[in-house]
Amino acid sequence: MVRAPDADAVVRKFPRQGAGVLTSMVESDGLVELGEDVTHVTPGETVDFLPLSEVDA
Repeated sequence: MVRAPDADAVVRKFPRQGAGVLTSMVESDGLVELGEDVTHVTPGETVDFLPLSEVDA
């Protein structure tokens, strides 16, 4: 997650994906929650974001 010039949070998809790519979790700031039926997110669309800093270990 990064901050846009207008102070909104911006999420970026990790460039690689797959069940075996652990770096996607290690280098993440959080998770985006999408519904099961969501197959595409348009740039600028609002999504639910769960910062990993708020997850109890």
